[in-house]
Amino acid sequence: MRKYIAEFIGTMILVTFGTGSVVFGGTSFGAMPIALAFGFAVIVGAYAFGNISGAHFNPAISLGMAINKRITWRDFLGYIVAQILGAFVGSGIVVSLMSSLSATKSQMVMTGLGATNFQSPITVLGATWIEFILTFIFVLAIMAITAPKNELGQQFAPIAIGLTLTGLIVLGVGLTGAGLNPARSLAPAVILVFMGSTGALTNMAAYIIGPLAGGALAAVAAKYLLKTED
Repeated sequence: MRKYIAEFIGTMILVTFGTGSVVFGGTSFGAMPIALAFGFAVIVGAYAFGNISGAHFNPAISLGMAINKRITWRDFLGYIVAQILGAFVGSGIVVSLMSSLSATKSQMVMTGLGATNFQSPITVLGATWIEFILTFIFVLAIMAITAPKNELGQQFAPIAIGLTLTGLIVLGVGLTGAGLNPARSLAPAVILVFMGSTGALTNMAAYIIGPLAGGALAAVAAKYLLKTED
């Protein structure tokens, strides 16, 4: 149970930090501060909970770990539930902070809450491909960094993984919002439905299928090409 609680709290922190930076900073922040908010959240969560659950905080990472038998499929299901619940609570914290804002600013915040979205000319297929590629790189890096025989990588894993996520978000935030995480993409979109906006949920398939497929392929590539599981 401790590992599920760790995944819940870690995902909650990730979404609160990351989504909060998008919501309350928005375009005035620029890509780098938003990316750093997500990256720092991963670093903090990894140091706090890595020895308990492995600090996934992302269904795509947990899927890769299950495929390569670093966690059981039973734990995979428990991790997914914990991560989704954590993402909803984190999104709820961000929404609760809106109560002190004016109506005009609150509308702007709603736009930021659904920032994991894409604009024309990117299609759903294109967004799925972008999310797939970015998540593939992210999970492949994690599998290699945390490989049992990579002692140096394990020592600096939280920092290396956090910086990897930071770089990928800088790369992809202007394209799809750089979701790379089905839980953190789904929770704000569902909450927005109850706030009267369905736009962010419309193309959610791209933010679920792309990352999960990317994470699965990364696990296979890590195992058979990089030999991380030997």
